[in-house]
Formats: sequence, C-alpha cells, structure tokens
Amino acid sequence: MRKLDLKDSIGTLILLTSKSLEGVAEYEIKAKLGLTPSQWKVILALNLFDGLSQRELADKIYVDSSTLVPVIDKMEENGLLERKPDPHDRRHNRLYLTKKSESIVDSIIEIILQLRKVLYKGLSPNDMKLIRPILNKIIINAKRFLDEPKPANKSKTKLITKLTNRDS
Repeated sequence: MRKLDLKDSIGTLILLTSKSLEGVAEYEIKAKLGLTPSQWKVILALNLFDGLSQRELADKIYVDSSTLVPVIDKMEENGLLERKPDPHDRRHNRLYLTKKSESIVDSIIEIILQLRKVLYKGLSPNDMKLIRPILNKIIINAKRFLDEPKPANKSKTKLITKLTNRDS
C-alpha cells in the first residue's frame, strides 16, 4: 500500500502556514482588543465591503452563513454592527459597521502589520516577490480545475457507447 508523504507536501505547508498566521493573529487580537476571530474578520470584511448581506459576508470570510448568526447577534448587541433592511429586498438585511467598530479597524490592521514584521522575519523582499505569483498560480489552477466540466463516469460512458452501438 502506498503512503502519501505529507511532511514535504506543498499543500500541507500552505495549510500549516495559513493556520499559523491565523492562529497568531487570533491570539494577539483577542489579547489586545478582546475580539473573537469571527468578530475581527467581520469588522475587516465590512470595512472593505460595507453593506453586505449575511451570505455575502460569510463568503468573504470563508464561513458558513448559519454560523454567523450568533456572531452577528452578539456584535449588534455590543454595538459593533447594525442591521438595516435591504432597500431592494426588505426580507433581507444588510450589515454595516458602527462608529464603535470603525474605531477598532486601525488597531486590528496595526496588529496584523506588526505580526507580519515578526512572522516574515528573514524573508527578503525578493522572497516575497517570488512567493506571491507561485501561490496565486496554485489558486488559479485550483479554480480552473473546479470550474472545468468533469467527464461523465467512465463506466457509464462505456455502457452508453455500448448500448448506442448495439442499437445502430
């Protein structure tokens, strides 16, 4: 039986890198600002795209929209965001930052920028210049793979071909 070597897998290294960066940011932002990971991600997403629906927000921060309901409720209760009816569809709400959460944005960004200095230590500007296109190429290739039409099940294809040829 074959075994997959995950120790040197680029995918595993990317995953561990991402989780490490995220974990350090979560720790620092929680310690310094008292925000949960979901809260500061919501704040940053709405800072970039104010007025998102819950579904759009979930897509921006890569979570299931149902898991956002208690987060949004708590943030609204704490005065960090507000729901406003969608002007085009009153059955839905749009989410907006409040003055309170807007005042936190700069602190979140500053923590992230300081962490980058620590975590990217030893990486030259040239290293950073090289890694971005490589990672972007992997992302593009994955998206293309997922967007390509997939061939039908080969056994079904063979059966259909066999039946079609027999009927001719």
